[in-house]
Amino acid sequence: MSEYDALLAELDEIRAAARALTKPSGERPGDSEDASEGGDAAPEITVAMPAYNAAPFIAEAVASVLRQTGVRLELVVVDDGSTDATAEVVASLRDPRIVLIRSDRRRGIAHGHNRALEAARSPFIAHVDADDLILGGALRAMLDAFHAEPGAGQAYCNHYLLYRDARIREDDFRRQRAFLEAQRRDHPDYRRSLLRHGMVTNTLRTYRRDVLELEGPFDEALEFAVDYQMALRIADRHPMILVPRFLYAQRVHGANTQQTMRLRALRSWRQRARICERLVRARGGLLGYGPLGARLLVLAGLPDALGIGGLKGRMRRPGGG
Repeated sequence: MSEYDALLAELDEIRAAARALTKPSGERPGDSEDASEGGDAAPEITVAMPAYNAAPFIAEAVASVLRQTGVRLELVVVDDGSTDATAEVVASLRDPRIVLIRSDRRRGIAHGHNRALEAARSPFIAHVDADDLILGGALRAMLDAFHAEPGAGQAYCNHYLLYRDARIREDDFRRQRAFLEAQRRDHPDYRRSLLRHGMVTNTLRTYRRDVLELEGPFDEALEFAVDYQMALRIADRHPMILVPRFLYAQRVHGANTQQTMRLRALRSWRQRARICERLVRARGGLLGYGPLGARLLVLAGLPDALGIGGLKGRMRRPGGG
C-alpha cells in the first residue's frame, strides 16, 4: 500500500470511529476494559481542544485522539461559548477520558488553552484543534521525543492540509510532502524561521507542562497568533523538537482564492510583527538575535506574505492555484 493510500485508509478509519462514537447506544471507542491504556493510572499526556462552533467536525477530532494507542491520555475540551451544538456533541461522547468545560460566553482561544491547562493532570500538554485530526501513533511519538530530549520545551511535527470533508487528492498529498520536506531541509534553524516565516512549529504543539507554568499563561489579550507568541517565548529559553513525521491533518475552510490567501498571510504577518516587537522591547532581543537583527528577520518575511518571495514551490491549499 502506498503512503497516500495508507493515509486515505486511516482517514476512513477515523470517520468510522467518529460514527461509532456518536451512536446513541452500543459499544463505543473507549468502552472496552483496556481503552484508557492503564485504567485509573494518571495520564501521561493531556490533549487540550478549545472549540467554538465546531459541531460538524468535533466528533472526528475527538475520535482521532481517543484511538491513539500505547499512551495514557486525557482529552480536555473547552467549549468557548459556542452557539451551535458543539458542547452537546461532546457531552454525548461517553468516554471517561473526556473532560468537557463550558464557557458562558466567547472568551477566545487563549482562555481555552489556559482553562485546559488548569484542568490537566499530566506533565505534557498537546494542542489539537477541534476541526483537525491526529494520525496513529502521534501522541506516543511526541512523548518519545521529549523523553529523548528532556530539556526541550515544545515539540511539533509535519502535517497535511485536508479539504473541509477531511479528504485529500493525491497531487495535493505529494506536493505538500515535497514542500514541507524542502522547508525543513532548507530552514533547519527554527528560531530564524519563527521570526521570518511564522508558524513553523504550529502543528500538534506539545509542551512540557512545567515550561508552560514557567512562561506564564497564554496571552488572552491576543485575538489570534496566540500559539505563535507562546512559541517565541518558549524558543527564547528552551530547545524545540521537530518530530519529522506527518502526524497531523489540518482542515482548510472557506475560500482559497489567491487574493484571499494573500490577505490572510498579510494579516498574519502584521500580527506576528506586533508580537515580535513587544517581545523584543521587553527582552532586549529575541531568539538569540539583538533588537535590530530580530526586526530585520521579521521584515524579511513581508515579501513572503505578499507572495513575492520565499521558498520555491510554496505549499498551496488543497486544490489551490
